[in-house]
This record gives sequence, C-alpha cells and structure tokens, in this order.
Amino acid sequence: MKKYILTCLSFAFLLGCEADLLDQSNPNTLTPDIFWQSEADATAAIIGTYSPLSTIFYHGRIWYMVELSNSDEIWNPGGIGGDLRHYNGNPNDGNYANAFAEMWKVIFRANLVLQNVPKIEMDASLKDNILGEAYFLRALNYFVLVNHFRNIPLVTKPAANLAETQQSQVDPNLVWDQIKADLTAAIPLLPISWDDSNKGRAMKGSASALLGKSHLYLEEWGAAVTEFNKLIGGDYGTFDLMQNFGDNFLETAENNIESLFEIQYDKTGAWTAGWGADVPSTARYSSMDFDHANYWMNPWVLDLFMRETTNGGLMDPRAKETLVWDYPGAEHFDGRLFAEKFATEIANYEEDPANRRRPVRNAKFIDPNGGQPRAAFNTNGNNKRIIRFADVLLMHAEAENEANGPTPAAYTSINRVRARVDMPAIPEGLSKEEFRQRVRDERTLELCNESQRPLDLLRWGLSPSRFVDDPSLRPNALLYVPGREYFPIPQLEIATNPNMVQNPGYN
Repeated sequence: MKKYILTCLSFAFLLGCEADLLDQSNPNTLTPDIFWQSEADATAAIIGTYSPLSTIFYHGRIWYMVELSNSDEIWNPGGIGGDLRHYNGNPNDGNYANAFAEMWKVIFRANLVLQNVPKIEMDASLKDNILGEAYFLRALNYFVLVNHFRNIPLVTKPAANLAETQQSQVDPNLVWDQIKADLTAAIPLLPISWDDSNKGRAMKGSASALLGKSHLYLEEWGAAVTEFNKLIGGDYGTFDLMQNFGDNFLETAENNIESLFEIQYDKTGAWTAGWGADVPSTARYSSMDFDHANYWMNPWVLDLFMRETTNGGLMDPRAKETLVWDYPGAEHFDGRLFAEKFATEIANYEEDPANRRRPVRNAKFIDPNGGQPRAAFNTNGNNKRIIRFADVLLMHAEAENEANGPTPAAYTSINRVRARVDMPAIPEGLSKEEFRQRVRDERTLELCNESQRPLDLLRWGLSPSRFVDDPSLRPNALLYVPGREYFPIPQLEIATNPNMVQNPGYN
C-alpha cells in the first residue's frame, strides 16, 4: 500500500479536468474521456483517494496537531494548533484551511470512484473491494468533518459545474445518516484482509469499527454494542491485542493484528514536493515524533497512571510508553537525559510543588529512550493509528454499560485491555456511574495522545466545561463563547462559496 501511494497517483491529475479553450486533445495526457477504462484505472483511482490522508496538511503534520488542540491531556502552549487550544480559532489560518481542503479532496475522489468504477469491466471481487473502500473513505472524512466542524455541506456525487460546488450546509443529522449508510454499504463489499503488498487498505473490520464508533457518538448504545460484538466475535476477521502494548507505536510493527485502520507513511522517494504535495514518487512522512515531543502534558495524566499498580506491584507499563518525566535514566527525544535537559523546571517544581508544574512530556510515537535523536520533522515513516482493537473493546464496554449497565460483557472488554499490561481487573459491583468513570479513565490510560480525547470530551459534554472548571489545564485564559465547541469554517471556504456561513461563535 505504501508503495502504491507513491506510484499510482495519475488519477490525481485528472480531477476537475475539462477541455481547454482550444478544444484540443493531447494524446500523451490523461483526461476523463480516456480514463475509467480498465482495472488499472480503478486501482489507481482508489489509491489516489487515500493519498490526501498522508499529506503534510492532513495527518502528516498539520491536522493531527489541530485535532489535539482541545485535549485536556496536553498543556498545549501553542504551535500549529494555535488559538484553538483556548477556543479562539482563527478562520483565516492558512494551515487550518489546507487541512480542511484535504478532507474534501478525499470526498471528491471517493465520489468519482463511486460514479465511474461501476461501469468498468473488471474482476468483480476487486470492483466490489474498491467501491467498499470509496464508501469507507468518504464516511471517514465526513466523520472527521461533522465532529470537528459540525455544519458542513453533504456532497455525494462529483460536481458537474461551478454552481454544484457551492452547496449549503446541512443538518448534521443528515451527515451522520450518510456516514452510517456508507459504512453499512462498505462492509459487504470490502475484503476481510488484503495481501501483504496491499496492507493498509480498508477492510471489513475498518468499516465495522467506524460504524460502531458512529453509533456510540450518537448514543445509539444498542446498535453500537451489536456492531462491536461482530468485531469481537470475529465476524470480520481476527483482531486481537498485541502482546506488547508499545508495539502499537513502532514503525517495525505497523498494520498488526490490533490495527483496524492506519494512515500509511513511507520515507521512500523525494522530499522536494513534500509539503502537502499530491505527486507520485514523493515521500510521505509523519512528524509525530518531532512535534509530539514538544507537547507538555498535564500532570493529572501521570497521576492517573500512578493510581494503581500491576498485579505484580509494578508501575503500569503503559506509563513510560505514553509519558516521559524525571524517572531514573529517562531520556528526552533528543538523546539527552530528561533530568539534565529540564533541570531548572524540575528544581522549581520540587521547591514549590503546589504552585509549579511538574515537567512531563509526551512519549507516544517518539520512543524517547530509544537512542535515536530526531533532528527534523521529515525523518519518520511511522504510521498513525486511527482505530485500534483496544479502542473497540473500550467503546464496547462503554456502550454495553450505557445500554444495560455494567454487565459481565462490559467487564470482560475493559478487563481484557487491562490484562494485556497485567493491570488488575476493575472491582466488581460498580454502579453504572462508577463503571462509566472507570471506562473514561481507561481510555486515557490506553489511548492518550492518539487523538481520541478531544472528541471524547465533546461527546461527553465536558468540552469546554473541563477547562472552565480547571484553569490549570491551559496556559491561557479561555475565550470561549457558545458554539466554539466546534472549529470555525475556514474563511477561504466562505469567501468562495456564497452559500456557506460561519459557525456560531466566530462572527
């Protein structure tokens, strides 16, 4: 799959093509009239649909820093996330607008695939697979858009003219209905798995996990339980927890048995056009190891890890995979000892722990003690994990509890995640409210800095109240007004589409 991203992007150059003013054709140039003819065209088209996911402006760098801006796990002193971190997003931020555009690029390409691939004469199974991928990719990007921006257009076919590109926003419920319809359509079309050369492409399990997650976000608890049970029961292939928790964040263990969907990166190819380029033979880097290393963490996360020990009386092994602090021998990502690099901050904290912040930084995806200093943001090919099986188990436990209370099935799912790292089973006999809090805590212990927390806070009704109630979680005073739970629509979109209006709170 990684190599496909580098080589099969001829499709990208067809998008929006029309005859030129002289109505002449170039036999050496692909056009819509001569594309969409073969199995190879269909394959190039779907790989081109994945392509924007891994650009610098989307998951490669800009977007994952933006989507983490409202996480209470992170102190978030600034950077690319900008003023979003204290609910004062700038609609004119160019980086932000570029990320938004990449999402729509995926949707547009998925729509082209769904319109044109059905008429191609090709292997029927592969055709189904490709159509299933297009449904999944469209749903995935609408999921991101409706959760972060809420008020968006709903486009399900390629625009035939300029007027059709200028659509109005719709009721978010219509977007959710489309997400669920797309994923329901995708599951029977997708394969259970792909061969090694195509690893990373969407599978039945990918669509099922996102469908269950969509039901969960909509508080359709019973439907969520039903969908997650299919995954847990093996209806869509074998998924399980990796024996070693830390393997989920290493380049050497990508697309493993725990992974339901990942953003694929590859350092192969030239960097010259790397800034968001949708160009064949250019590298696709992840900058998570570079940018995440600069995130200060709120100490409550470390305190949560220290609350319990393993069955053997040891620290939760997820702690050092998730955070780096002044434990003996700890290194920062640049290879220096943590205690040496942050000596002043540590001394200040020890002198006045009530009024000073304990120095704690992110470690996930960084491997701070691995002895491999990072000199730049374009040196990493480690995939970004979008949905892991551990997340499915915790979502199942949450949905089961909300639907039926803390049943044995709910306990089994959360305890399965804890048993992987030798943490004791949670106490029996909890109330529904107590079990709910244990699941929420476990999501931080397991999924911290994997882009889950901001939307968890939002769907639980804790954003922005979590920050209002505890100002220590942010370096700046909140500038929240109602409506800013969601990001602003980029001003560029409003300027070019007279039917688009700004989200509440940003006018």
